[in-house]
Amino acid sequence: MVEIIRVENNSLAELSGILSGDRLLSINRQPIADFLDLYFHQANERLKIRIMRGGRDLAFTIRKSADEPLGVKLRAPRLKACGNNCIFCFIKQNPPGMRRSIYFCDEDYRYSFLLGNYITLTNLTDAEMQRIVTQRLSPLYVSIHATDEAVRRDIFRLKRPDHLLEKIARLTQNRIDLHTQIVLMPGVNDGAILEKTLTDLYAYQRSILSVAIVPVGLTNHRQNLPDLRPVDPPFAERLLQDVPRWNRQYLNRDGEHWVFPADEFFLLAEKRIPGRQFYNSFYQIENGVGLVRDFLDDFKRQSRGFPTAIRKAKRVLFITGTLAASLIREQVAARLNQIGNFHVDIFPVMNNFFGRSVTVAGLLTGRDIMNQVKNVDAYDLIILPPRIVNENGVLLDDTHPQQIAETLRKPVRIWDGDYRKLIKEEHD
Repeated sequence: MVEIIRVENNSLAELSGILSGDRLLSINRQPIADFLDLYFHQANERLKIRIMRGGRDLAFTIRKSADEPLGVKLRAPRLKACGNNCIFCFIKQNPPGMRRSIYFCDEDYRYSFLLGNYITLTNLTDAEMQRIVTQRLSPLYVSIHATDEAVRRDIFRLKRPDHLLEKIARLTQNRIDLHTQIVLMPGVNDGAILEKTLTDLYAYQRSILSVAIVPVGLTNHRQNLPDLRPVDPPFAERLLQDVPRWNRQYLNRDGEHWVFPADEFFLLAEKRIPGRQFYNSFYQIENGVGLVRDFLDDFKRQSRGFPTAIRKAKRVLFITGTLAASLIREQVAARLNQIGNFHVDIFPVMNNFFGRSVTVAGLLTGRDIMNQVKNVDAYDLIILPPRIVNENGVLLDDTHPQQIAETLRKPVRIWDGDYRKLIKEEHD
């Protein structure tokens, strides 16, 4: 039983008399516990729905097309917490004093399917595995890190084997597709351990469609955590030397590349970002794999429509992290600055909040921006990175963009990706 918190206007549910605040008991005699049960069972063309309203058990019969939704939103289920104690967990590297949600580690297969969140499968129960199979929750996104049992126990701090490959085998046998990631830690799961991991996973290439390799993120707040080495430029360069061999050795079931280093490796090693064909279907773009290529290609498409000049002079300051600042300056700002009366500067902000080894733009805080960005009188607008705020519009340190605007005394905007609008629009 789960509460209905919203009924869409003119939806099947509203037209049938279902109300917000009703509790959904079952569809076609199948209990409904969350949104996945709803999505799965509402696909039938004839629905017998039981509702609890004010202590009364009500029944509704609805006939519909298979792809037509009921039009209700259910109360979100409580997230399943992660039971691991990973040596690299970024959540445990946050400083004190942040909002409570920052410190929550989730391990919920439902949101892996729905949102692409990564899970480890270590805490997956047999009932949950059966539900994944029955409801065809595919694809799932799985953090692997290593397949060697001893290394896995060290990384996850497991007390007993978690039988990862047996779980993957069962998912493969039931045609559940997986996208996987390896958080790479120098001296822990690289070298021969990484090669073993890739070899072991490739046995399930029929269902594992991609393997992303991402560098470990380390902050200055690793109190009481094991010492780990960061991924530095020489390490990144050595890793990239193996990519051509992996691309020859490993292909997914569709004949596409199977192993994908995160963009951060290319930026650290100052290597050219591969073309679009390297990334196939951009399976893991939200994981920082192919994001830079997509960004550059989008800019190139938009640049074909740039004017030669604008009527009124305009100066814009783009805030970013230190990792991609040079690339943005050379491949984006240089082209924008060819437009007459339009000028762009790039300001890389050091991450003092987490530590200077954290270089990506999405983990910048308002405090660091306000402390470092000075002398902005010459600019008409300041642009913040697109992934810098959460769904509530605040940065990691609970700073709102409006606070940054008030401190800098300049208009501040979260980047929406539309260069032509930025160039053409008038400013105050």
